[in-house]
Amino acid sequence: MQPSNPPLKENQLARLFLTAATLIALVVMVVSLTVKGTRNNISFGPGNSDITIDKTQVNSVRDIGQWEFLTINDEELVDSTESRLLGSDRKITRIYYGTLRLGIDLSKMREDALVMKGDTLDVTLPPVTLLDDDFIDEARTKPFYENGSWDQKAREALYAQAKRKMKERCLTEDNINIAQLNAVHEIAQVFRSMGYTYVDVHF
Repeated sequence: MQPSNPPLKENQLARLFLTAATLIALVVMVVSLTVKGTRNNISFGPGNSDITIDKTQVNSVRDIGQWEFLTINDEELVDSTESRLLGSDRKITRIYYGTLRLGIDLSKMREDALVMKGDTLDVTLPPVTLLDDDFIDEARTKPFYENGSWDQKAREALYAQAKRKMKERCLTEDNINIAQLNAVHEIAQVFRSMGYTYVDVHF
């Protein structure tokens, strides 16, 4: 019959529990430091490659399509005069109304338009353009003065002249800049609402 182990004394039990507690504390500390260190080492700084957003996210933005950022209402008075060899001259004057909408077509966004640069989402937008080239409201066109008979070809020439004048008046650098500023603000707000803290929007 093998002799049984003598019972541990209280001081030995105390030392045993203290040693076990110390070991457990060390293990917890090592695990905690390892996790913390791992988190601190995850970064996308200037030394790391830029990360392109998933194609699905780019397509979801493209699906928005056209986005208007500036509306300009314009009216133009256009006339035409023709001299005749026999008889009096004839003249026609008409007033045209148009609504020009400046914005961007997000369906034309490039594949690499959304890129993470560090902790910042870099967004490259398509250029601001005239969203609809049929901006003259023909229903509101008014004849101001008309003398003599004018065929359809002459009226189409007046329409083209009014269209050209509206573009010259409205598609200015200042108006395009206003539309760009509005686009930067609105697009940045959209991505911030999606959870991106830092967003850099440009064209």
